[in-house]
Amino acid sequence: MNSDQSSVLRFASGHPSAEPERAATAPETPEQPQPARHNLPQQLSSFVGRQRERAEVARLLATTRLLTLTGPGGCGKTRLALAVAGECLPAFEHGVWLTELAPLAEADLVPQAVAAALGQHEQPGRPLAETLADYARPRRLLLVIDNCEHLVAACARLVEALLRACPELHVLATSREPLGLPGETTWPVPPLSLPARLPWRSPASARASLAAYEQSEAVRLFAERARAAQPEFRLAEPNAAWVADICRRLDGMPLAIELAAARTRALSVEQIAERLDDRFRLLTGGHRTAPARHQTLAATLDWSYALLPAAEQLALQRLSVFAGGWGLPAAEAVCAGAGVEAADVLDLLARLVDKSLVVAERQDGAMRYHLQETIRQYAQRRLAEAGEEAFWRDRHLDYFVQWGEAAEPHLSGADKAAWLSQFEIEHDNLRAALAWSLSSAGKARQSLHLATLTGPFWRLHGYSSEGRARLAAALAQPGAEHPENAAEWVMALNQAATLAFVQSDYRVSRALTQVSIACCREMGAAGQFALAWALDILADVESEEGNYAVSRALFEQALALHKKTRFVEHTLTMLGWVAMRAGDYESAATRLDEALAHCRALGDPELIGQALAGRGELAVRQEQYGLARSLLEESLTVRRGLGEKWGIAISLGTLGWIALRQGDFNRMRGLLAESLAVRLDTGDAGGSAWCLEKLAEAALLEGQAAPASQRSEYFQRAATIFGAASALRARLNSAMDQADRPEFERNVAALRAGLGQDAFAAAWAAGGAMTLEQATDYALAEPEVIAAAQPLPAAEGAQPDLGGLTERERQVAALIAQGKSNRQIAAAMVVGVRTVETYVTRILAKLGLDSRVQIATWAIEKGLAIPQR
Repeated sequence: MNSDQSSVLRFASGHPSAEPERAATAPETPEQPQPARHNLPQQLSSFVGRQRERAEVARLLATTRLLTLTGPGGCGKTRLALAVAGECLPAFEHGVWLTELAPLAEADLVPQAVAAALGQHEQPGRPLAETLADYARPRRLLLVIDNCEHLVAACARLVEALLRACPELHVLATSREPLGLPGETTWPVPPLSLPARLPWRSPASARASLAAYEQSEAVRLFAERARAAQPEFRLAEPNAAWVADICRRLDGMPLAIELAAARTRALSVEQIAERLDDRFRLLTGGHRTAPARHQTLAATLDWSYALLPAAEQLALQRLSVFAGGWGLPAAEAVCAGAGVEAADVLDLLARLVDKSLVVAERQDGAMRYHLQETIRQYAQRRLAEAGEEAFWRDRHLDYFVQWGEAAEPHLSGADKAAWLSQFEIEHDNLRAALAWSLSSAGKARQSLHLATLTGPFWRLHGYSSEGRARLAAALAQPGAEHPENAAEWVMALNQAATLAFVQSDYRVSRALTQVSIACCREMGAAGQFALAWALDILADVESEEGNYAVSRALFEQALALHKKTRFVEHTLTMLGWVAMRAGDYESAATRLDEALAHCRALGDPELIGQALAGRGELAVRQEQYGLARSLLEESLTVRRGLGEKWGIAISLGTLGWIALRQGDFNRMRGLLAESLAVRLDTGDAGGSAWCLEKLAEAALLEGQAAPASQRSEYFQRAATIFGAASALRARLNSAMDQADRPEFERNVAALRAGLGQDAFAAAWAAGGAMTLEQATDYALAEPEVIAAAQPLPAAEGAQPDLGGLTERERQVAALIAQGKSNRQIAAAMVVGVRTVETYVTRILAKLGLDSRVQIATWAIEKGLAIPQR
C-alpha cells in the first residue's frame, strides 16, 4: 500500500493516528446499524466504476477545505461527490450534509437551502449566514453543495463566509465552473474509462475481446442501464463492439451513455450507433471552437431531442417551466394547446418517461414527475429559442393562481392539513410563479393575489420570513397600489401584517393594518371582509402590547362585521383570550366556550386547536390542571396533525406551565425546551420571552426549596433569565399579561431580597445583555448545583464510582455509548445542541478522558448503558 492510499484510509476512518488505541478501548459488540449522521439520498441505481477517481477525490478532500468537482453537465459530478461523501462519513464527527440547489432559481434562497440541510432556521433581524456560521463553527462536518453553476456567485459568497468562520468545516461542491475562492482546489471530473479500439472482428478470441470491453467503465454503465430498460439485454460478442463505439463517440459521459442505453427499448445498439454517427458529425462541424466535452454533451442532448416527434419536443420544452416537479393535472393544464392536445398530454408524458427524459416517482399514491436539471435547462433554452418562454411561463403562473384559488376554501375546513401538504409539495412552483410575476410588467394583481393565497401556508408551516419577503416584493411592485387592484392590495397587506405579528414584529404589523383599514373603509361594502380581518390583526397587536380595552373594542368591531360573513370563530376566541389576559376569567370562559363550540361545528382544525389552547390556558390559571392537560393535549395533537408550528409551540408552552405549577421541573424544562425550539424556528420572540419567564420562575422555586448554601446560585440564575426576558419584551414592546403581573412582581421582590440589590441588579443586567439564543441556552442548561442535588441511580451492592457526573451528564454518556451524535442526543433530551456540547466537555474533564469512544467504554463498564442493537 503506498503512502497516498494509506493517508486516504486514515482520513476515511476519522481517526488518522488513533486506530490501535481505538481497537484496545472500544467495547466488543455485535455489528449494528449506526444512527444516520447524514442526509445523503439512497441511490436506486448502481454506481459503476470510478475507483481511482473516488480515491483521488477522497485524498484531496483530506488536504483541502474546499474541493470543487468541475465539468459539464452530465459528466457524473453529483454521483461521484455523493459516493465519496458517503465513504468519508466516519471522518466527520458531526456528519455529512447535502444541499441540492437544482430546484432553486433565486440567489437569496441559497443560505435557506443550506440551513434546511443543516436543520437550522432564520432568526428575525439576523443574516442567515451568521446563524449558519455560529452553528458550524464548533463542528467538524462536510457540506456537499450540488449544482452550484446557476447560482455560483451566491454560493461563493456563502461558502467563503462559512470557511472563514468555521475552521473544521469542509465543503465539497459540484459546479460547471469553479467558485473562484482563495484556497479552492478544483478537480475536473474525467470521463468514464473507455475501451481500447479493437477491430470490429478481433483476431483474438471472442472471450478475450468481450473481457477487454467489460474492463471499460463506460461499457459497463451502458450494459447495466440497458438491462434496466430492456431486461433481456446482455453484453455479448455480436453487440459489444457496437456498444464500445457508442461509448467512445460519447466520450465516456455518463448522462449521454445513459440516454443512449435507454433507447434499447426501441432500437438495437447498431441502430443507435448509426444515428449517433450522423448526428455527431453535424454537431462537430458546427462547433469546432467549443470544448470537446461541451460538444459531446450538446450532441447527446440534441440527439435525444431530435429523436422526439414534434409533439414530444413541444411537451418537453413546456415542462421546463415547472420547478420542483409537477402532477399530471398541472401538465395537462399548462402544456396543452398550440400543437399539443390536452387528451394527449398523458401519453406524451409517458413517452418522455420511457425515454429517460422525465423522471416519474410515486408520491402519496399518485405519480409525480420532474426533469433532471441538465435536461430542464436544455429544454428551457429550446423554449427560449422558439420565442415562447414568456407565453408558457404565463400559463404556469395562471395555473398556480387558479390552483391557489381552488385550494383556498379547503384552508378553512376539515381537510386543511391535506391541502397544506399540497402547498408544501408545490412550494417550488409557487416560488417560480411568484418570481415570474414580479419580473414581468403588468402582473401586479396576480403577484398580490398569489402571494395572499400562499400566505396561510407560509404562516402555518413556519415560512414566515420568506412569506414576508415575497409579500413585500408584491406590494412594492409597480402598479400594485392601482385602484383596480384594491381588493388584492388590502388582502396582501393583511397577510403581511399577520406574518409580522407571528414574528412579534408588532410595529410593522400595526403599520400595515392601519394602511389596510384605511383602504378598506374607502372600498365600502366590497372591503368589509378585509376590514374585519385587519381589525382582528390590529386587536391582536394591541393585546400583545397590553392595551386590553382598545383590543377588546377592536375585536368587537371585527365580530360585528364577521357575523355578516359567518367568520366569527377566531374573533370569539381572541375576545376570550383578551379577557383572560386582563384577569376577567368569567368573561373569558364564556367567550372561549362559545368559540370552541363554533370551531368544532365548523371543523377547521386550526381554529379548534386555537380555541382548545385558550380554554386550556384558562383552566391552568384556575388551577384545574386535569382539565387543562386534557384540553391542551388535544390542542397539541390537532396542531401537530396540521403542522402548525406557531400553535404547536403555544400548546407545548402551556403544558409546561402545568408542570411548573405542579412542581415537575424536569417535565417542565422538556416541554419548554421543545416550545422554545419551535419559537426560535418561527421567529416568535414574544412567545420566547414568555417561556423564559416560566424557566426563571422554576429556578426561583427550586432555590426556595434548596438548602440555604445553594440558594444564591438558583436565585442568580432566575434573576438573569428574568432580565433576559424583560429586555426582550422591551425590544418588542410586548407586555406581560396583566393577570400575571402580581405574581411576577412578588417573584422579583423575592429575588431582590434573596440576592441583595447589587447582586440582583448585576444578574438582571447580565441577562439583558444576552441574545435570545444565548438566553435560551442559558435557561435550558442544567446548573451544577441543581444537577448535583439529583439522587444517583439505585444499584445492587456497592455503588459504582461515577466520577462525580450529574444525572444529566450520565444520561449524555449513556446516549454516547449508544452511538448517538450530539444532535440526536439534543433531540432525545429536548435541549439545545450547545447544551449537549457543554455536557460532553464536562464529562471529558471530570473523567480525564479525551474522546467520545472512551466515554462510551466508561459508560458501558459502569452499567449506565448498553449500546443499541
